[in-house]
Amino acid sequence: MTQVIKRGGKRRQAFSPSKIRDAIRKTSKEAGFSPSKVEETVKEVGNGVIDFFGKKKVVKSVDIRRSVLGRLGRKAKVLASKWKSFERKKSGRF
Repeated sequence: MTQVIKRGGKRRQAFSPSKIRDAIRKTSKEAGFSPSKVEETVKEVGNGVIDFFGKKKVVKSVDIRRSVLGRLGRKAKVLASKWKSFERKKSGRF
């Protein structure tokens, strides 16, 4: 099973494909994508990331983030922008 090293480097947790899919789904909905486009994006972006990192024993959460953002940016720049905006709000950095 793949383990994810969290940002601080001390905590680990099991790799969760559903977290990646849910985050991409939420970002795509906030960007105003149609339901079919949302699911297409989840498949194209999410499955690539999940397939790549799911085969490793240990991965860093920052590497997963970079991969998702890169794929979102290639799919539609607005998605990467929405993702980053959400992160800023979550962290309290506007």
